Amino acid sequence: MARKNIWKTMTPLTAVSIFLITACATSIRLAVNHPPNLNTAGIKRIAVMPFEANVGVSREIAQYATGVATKKIQETNYFTLVDPSEIERFKRSNQNIENYIDAQFVGRITRINVSNETNNGSYKNKNGDVVYYNDYITKVEIEFNYSLVLARDSRIIGPVYKKNNKSSSNRENYPSSSDLLRSAIDEQLMYLGHDIAPYTVIETRTFAEEKTNDKALKEEMKNAITQVKAGNYRLALSTYLDIYDRYKSVAAAENASILYESFGEIQTAADFMQKVLDETGNPAARMTLTRLNKILSDKAIIASDYGDARDQTKKAADLASDEIQKVLPKNARVWIYNDSANNSMAAAVVDNLTSDFIRKGIKIVDRQNAALIEAERKFNMSGYVSDDDFISIGNAVGANTIVVIGITGTGSTRRLQVRVLDIEKSVPIMQSDTSEKWKI
Repeated sequence: MARKNIWKTMTPLTAVSIFLITACATSIRLAVNHPPNLNTAGIKRIAVMPFEANVGVSREIAQYATGVATKKIQETNYFTLVDPSEIERFKRSNQNIENYIDAQFVGRITRINVSNETNNGSYKNKNGDVVYYNDYITKVEIEFNYSLVLARDSRIIGPVYKKNNKSSSNRENYPSSSDLLRSAIDEQLMYLGHDIAPYTVIETRTFAEEKTNDKALKEEMKNAITQVKAGNYRLALSTYLDIYDRYKSVAAAENASILYESFGEIQTAADFMQKVLDETGNPAARMTLTRLNKILSDKAIIASDYGDARDQTKKAADLASDEIQKVLPKNARVWIYNDSANNSMAAAVVDNLTSDFIRKGIKIVDRQNAALIEAERKFNMSGYVSDDDFISIGNAVGANTIVVIGITGTGSTRRLQVRVLDIEKSVPIMQSDTSEKWKI
């Protein structure tokens, strides 16, 4: 029961290690993080659109697939889901959906085939009487695909193709084809989250045994594994490292790398195995090093492309604050304008930037100023604001500097855009570029 509770409470991007002692070998189970199979970097807001269906495909099955996909995406706890009906409304009114979502999740049921057949049979019952029966068999086949369509440029990520078949039999009547099709969809969408969001899997590491005939070495390896079984993992690590230094035992080195990995010290494990490979040229060392380097690569991808959105916006706001302060005039009184009003990330950057300026004693125009609220409302409705407009309103509310914050692009092309206008001189004094440092 205790082990069941551990798995239940484990969440993605969490390092967990459990030692399993068996009669044959000692193993450790590790929670290993992986980036998604598709490159969904930068996508946080998704609208799950209704699955489409080719001619002859039941709309009921398409609706079921939509529901399962929505649930699986929710279970990743990674995305913000936007009501698809709102996206359809924005499209009809020719609004730019990029202001509301990063991508649409779309799917299509391309083929369904259902067949029924009957098999006749017989058997003798306990009285010796022959009993005749019919087996009613239903078989289904389904094919579908799904992909992500970026809101910015309609670029498609995917598609992922799925195919499944199921069958069932009954002595009374034909089994429900709808139930079989639903089961087939459930199976194929079970790991949908792995395609689109970072995920965690449990992997087993088994401690290597020494294969040589050196009795002294084998005895030391036996003592080391005893330390592992007793829970003295740091002592066991030190023992394995010492064994490797004296015997150049690759088995001891592998076990040391397992213990390093269990402590979350992946880079140390990789550096050590690189040394072992250089010194021994052993294929087992190469395989271990390859695995560790893949974990490090995945970890770097997750950190850079799939980090917490709050960390991303805080980092962007800190960069903007540093750059803006380099050009702020003396006695600056700043109006910070969000040029991407419907973008939650832009709003978070503005909030973080405002808080940072206040902490540093930089005067900020009160966002509750009636003239400012009305001006921003009109700006958001018009969709276009000139520098003259900014300067006019800035003068009216007592600002001498305007900071315009916006977010352009999506996914890997998303950038924070910052402009600073000097009201008294009526000129721009800063403009962010498209370099990597402004990536968000």
